[in-house]
Amino acid sequence: MVVVFSGSYFEAMNVKNLLEGREISVFSQNEYMSNIEPWVVASGGLNPVKLQVDESDLEVSKEIIEDYLNGINNLETEDK
Repeated sequence: MVVVFSGSYFEAMNVKNLLEGREISVFSQNEYMSNIEPWVVASGGLNPVKLQVDESDLEVSKEIIEDYLNGINNLETEDK
């Protein structure tokens, strides 16, 4: 497992949902403690939640996260 993202709880959950939407398994570290006492899990309480993915999903994950951070929405929709 490789850390691909660190951030606040809400931002990390957004990224986690994007990754899982592309069928990438994500492990979140400090998910619950970051809400209770973020300064306990990270110095100063900054970026307490860490997301990890398998090394085989690393490149795709980086692209998805980079697009997210740049405000690019790659959500595919079906026309019905």
